[in-house]
Amino acid sequence: MSLRSVFLLAALLPVTAMASGSADDGSCRNGAFPSEQRGFALAKVVGASRLYLLSDTEGCPARGEPACRQRSYVVPGDTLITGRDKDGYRCAFFPNKVGGSAGWVASSRLQPQPQPLPLPAPALQAWVGDWRDGDDQLVIGVRGGQLHVEGDAYWPSANPDPEVRPYGPNMGQVDALAAPTGNTVVFHDATCTLRAHLLGDYLIVADNSECGGMNVRFNGVYRRARPQR
Repeated sequence: MSLRSVFLLAALLPVTAMASGSADDGSCRNGAFPSEQRGFALAKVVGASRLYLLSDTEGCPARGEPACRQRSYVVPGDTLITGRDKDGYRCAFFPNKVGGSAGWVASSRLQPQPQPLPLPAPALQAWVGDWRDGDDQLVIGVRGGQLHVEGDAYWPSANPDPEVRPYGPNMGQVDALAAPTGNTVVFHDATCTLRAHLLGDYLIVADNSECGGMNVRFNGVYRRARPQR
């Protein structure tokens, strides 16, 4: 594993439960990114140097670097998923092989990726796939002109250390049908609600904290594990 990957892995935060109300304007972190952001888009990093992700604590990102610098960083040419703006910064998530990292970055270092206007609604087939975020999985197919999702989520992982979790992980499941509106679909399964936003090769998912055992969340940025069929 490269040094850069080690930095990114070390910077990952545990997924925590979301507050039910609106997010504080300064919130920008891994577990909260899918549910506390809006206006998702893709942007490329520009400039001539690495760009560190800034934390959202202790007056950040307003304090700037180095006070707010996290260990994780991106380099020119990397693609980020972006959320909302705050005083010259934009909340961004960098997906990578070990999950991803979220943080504030200077808006001036981001080049929005062009999208056709008006943005066409994706065909149902565009949603189809085996979507993964770490151990969590959502399998989406088409059934009767709607999208069908079936998935599992785990806390702290699918295979925790028996010395730490002798009774195994807490688990959650979803099995539901829904019709998308544009590039968003909302699935309801008993008490569990998932909101999924399709953005290119990414599926940004937020839940209502009612999808399984304690601390189990489907929140995350998912990528396809195998090609569409």
